[in-house]
Amino acid sequence: MPVRLVNQFLAQLALRSRSMTGDTVRSYAEAVVAWLRYLDDAKVKLVDVTEEDLGLYRNHLIAPLPGEKSRKSPVTANHRLVVAAELHRWGERSGEIRSPLGRHLVNHPAPKRAHSDIATYRRSSESYLAAVDKRLPRVLTREEILRLFQIARMPFRLMFRWCLTTGLRRSEICSLTLQHLPTPEQLGVAVGQLVTVELLRKGSRLHTIVVPPSLVEETRWYALMERPVAFRKDAEPIFLGARGAPISRASLTRHFRECADHIGSPATLHHLRHTFAVHVLHVLDCFAARGNPMNSLKTLQVMMGHASVETTEVYLQAMSVCSDAVREALDYLYGGTLCEV
Repeated sequence: MPVRLVNQFLAQLALRSRSMTGDTVRSYAEAVVAWLRYLDDAKVKLVDVTEEDLGLYRNHLIAPLPGEKSRKSPVTANHRLVVAAELHRWGERSGEIRSPLGRHLVNHPAPKRAHSDIATYRRSSESYLAAVDKRLPRVLTREEILRLFQIARMPFRLMFRWCLTTGLRRSEICSLTLQHLPTPEQLGVAVGQLVTVELLRKGSRLHTIVVPPSLVEETRWYALMERPVAFRKDAEPIFLGARGAPISRASLTRHFRECADHIGSPATLHHLRHTFAVHVLHVLDCFAARGNPMNSLKTLQVMMGHASVETTEVYLQAMSVCSDAVREALDYLYGGTLCEV
């Protein structure tokens, strides 16, 4: 049955949300449902929830039960914990749901941090979040990219190319429309230069991305010669399935998974975005080292559509770890151990 106060919390969140896909509200709703089910099983009312209950919920999410290998990942667990805490913080401030947990969260606010920093948030002794392993972005090898593009079928192959060449997210690729493509006249003016495309990115922010003219020409050729007839006459997405329906994010992810499994690669679709970021940052740094004044990290931040430069810095770390100097050092150590043996 609908819970009025919880729906009110989600409705206010929806009004503030800038998500262009609705995923933010959907993920919050799923997290709230999981929290309410846990409280129901534990026979705890919303107005009686304490800090201890939130801590037990964390253990419930991350600790394996007998006969189970694992539960939720720390990142997923932290998302559900943050949503549960936000529900009770909102309830205390609005006066709609008074609880000991809500009073504690309002009177003892957590340190301010970026919204996207949940995964890397350093836990204090009083934190209710789970510890998260910090992983560097994964970069696909040239061989992986070549083999993936060889077996991917159209239009997925073209969509993969957009991911790799522009760093767009899967939702942004699927939302590309015919109106986004520069006209042949615009391509004619931009001979030898990059062309610009304006589109809404994560957070419903309008961004300008740069695209190689050859990618635009290939996409226009697909739209003209290979694109199926749209199921609906007013359908404007570029990439359509065989029946004329827009290709969904799930279908795009699923086809990439099939291709990656076929070549024996653990890569995911999002790793194409990682590959774009690390390679672009490397080229920008080399360009700056030749005496061209520029801020490589800020440039990449704009190209990636990141709201905060801290999010972009992880690619700087990944590039450093994959550098020639590191490879040379490891090769030296490997050779040295062989000589000793």
